[in-house]
This record gives sequence, C-alpha cells and structure tokens, in this order.
Amino acid sequence: MTAPGSILFVCSGNTCRSPLAAAFAIALWQGRPPCASAGLDAAPGCPATAESCDQAQQRGLDLSRHRSRPLDTAVLDGADWVLLMTPEQLVRFRSRFPQHPGRVGLLGLPGVDLAGGGDAASAESVDDPYRARTSLAYERMADQVERLVGAWTAELRGRNAP
Repeated sequence: MTAPGSILFVCSGNTCRSPLAAAFAIALWQGRPPCASAGLDAAPGCPATAESCDQAQQRGLDLSRHRSRPLDTAVLDGADWVLLMTPEQLVRFRSRFPQHPGRVGLLGLPGVDLAGGGDAASAESVDDPYRARTSLAYERMADQVERLVGAWTAELRGRNAP
C-alpha cells in the first residue's frame, strides 16, 4: 500500500519501466513524496528484468530487490498521483478504476492531471523495451524515463515534491 501523498508509477508488467521510474524519483526526490510502482498486467513477485537492472546500476540505482505487483485498489489507496507510461495504459486504467479519487497522468505529459478526462494525444509515450530485449531499447527507455521524471520534478514543486 502506498502512503498518502505518494506517487505510483504504472506500466504493464512492472518489471521494466515503472520500477525504473520509481527508482529515479526516489533518488531525485530523496523519498519525498514516497514513490512506488505496479503493473496493469503484472504477475506478482517477478524481479525487474536484467536489462532494467543493468540500466539502473549504470545510473547508480539498485533494482535488485524489486518484485512486481499487480495494480489493484489496495495498491492505489493513498496514491496522490498515478503516472502511466502510454495513452493506451491510461484508457485501460480509466476503464478498470473509474472511481480512483487521485490525480492520474502520463509520465510523458508532466504536470497534467487527466483524471477527469482530458487529451492525452500530446503525451510522449514510454515504449516497452521488453519485447525488443536489446540493450539499446533499454538504454533509450532508461534515458527517456530519467528525463521525464526530471520534468515532473519542476511540475510537482510546490504541490507535494521537494
């Protein structure tokens, strides 16, 4: 369960993008606000992919203890922001959790609350590197996630981030 005022990063399997986004945010924001991750299609207890672990390690982060968890109402409880990776995931999230009371956005659309609808067409998608399984796909994803978490920093200042 995430603490009140927390940010929950969500992707599909919770083994590549969202754990890396949470790790970047935790390091950048020094744990304020609390950050966690989950997956719309996650099987519980899977480790982060070796490629995501490698990308994290190259950036001074550690995903070795990460274990995937499926997104459900208990995981959502207390999440002030839910940040998804693609507009398609946003559609699925809205369908599964139409009553979620927190803010909902896309990592690639910093600061925009799409909870009540809104246009996600201008969002930058963070594509899943899992199927490609190349180091280049993971490197590009990690660079993009790091940049976008940094962009959210400025948007969250004065709200609930340091």
